[in-house]
Amino acid sequence: MRNGPLPAPIFEGDGLRMDLGLDTTGAPRGPARLAGVIAGEHLSAATGVIPRKGWRHQVELQGMRRGPVGAHAWIVESSDPVGMFRSRRTSLDAEVALILPRFASLTRRPQTRELEASVAAPRAGSGTELFGVRQYRPGDSLRRIHWRSSARRGELVVREYEPPGVQTLGIFCDPQPGDAAVADQVARIAASEAWDCLRNGGRVMLWGPGLAPSTSSEARSLWAVLEWLARYPTTAASGEDVDPPQVSEAVAVTGGAPQQIVEALETVRRRGGAVRAWVVGDADLDVDAPVQHVGTEWPL
Repeated sequence: MRNGPLPAPIFEGDGLRMDLGLDTTGAPRGPARLAGVIAGEHLSAATGVIPRKGWRHQVELQGMRRGPVGAHAWIVESSDPVGMFRSRRTSLDAEVALILPRFASLTRRPQTRELEASVAAPRAGSGTELFGVRQYRPGDSLRRIHWRSSARRGELVVREYEPPGVQTLGIFCDPQPGDAAVADQVARIAASEAWDCLRNGGRVMLWGPGLAPSTSSEARSLWAVLEWLARYPTTAASGEDVDPPQVSEAVAVTGGAPQQIVEALETVRRRGGAVRAWVVGDADLDVDAPVQHVGTEWPL
């Protein structure tokens, strides 16, 4: 369990401790009961009286799965002490937590635990390789405006270039991993690849056919990567194809052999970038690059 004055990140396999509670205004009320579903588990709690300072009941959920934790179908029933009246109210569905994928360094170097530290990297803008686009800022050269993206977004955006020598790793994820076990392993491997890149001062761009890609402003943030992968693949779906990012290196993490993933890797390779792939399972990925097959056990 994780304790502390501030909410701490929760990773798959961790426990989740939550407070169910009711507050009242004016005089104490009760009895009362509340019930609903959190992370697929039916929970309920009741009290004979709700004091002026409120009432809380703590619940613990073990072995959390990666992804959003939803609370739904919650009802609150209350009455007066002598049973003269009874009320029943429903609450709106809500997301109460986000469970992040586990990850580990895929190199032989020891893993640092200083996750809260900022990852230092040079700012984009002075190189020649196109890194991405960002919102126009006063003082930006008009020559850098990306007119096609500006028209699509309805606001001015400018090209952002990669400084010389900075690694930009594209992680290309399978949009249809097959089942939850494969999806979880794709997320873990992708998070681990991102961790190794970011701690060495690089940038990370996440992409998959039909998935909403990460943005250039998130390219140096481990937490943005983990949150994207926590929602992968369902809630990250954009419903439309977006071109793969232009990167200096690419790794595919897939449970199958999507043609668009293969084509994206080949595009990076033709431009002189290094490419490789992880395949969860036995699928044959037809790509001119090193391919490593793994199962769904973690750690690798």
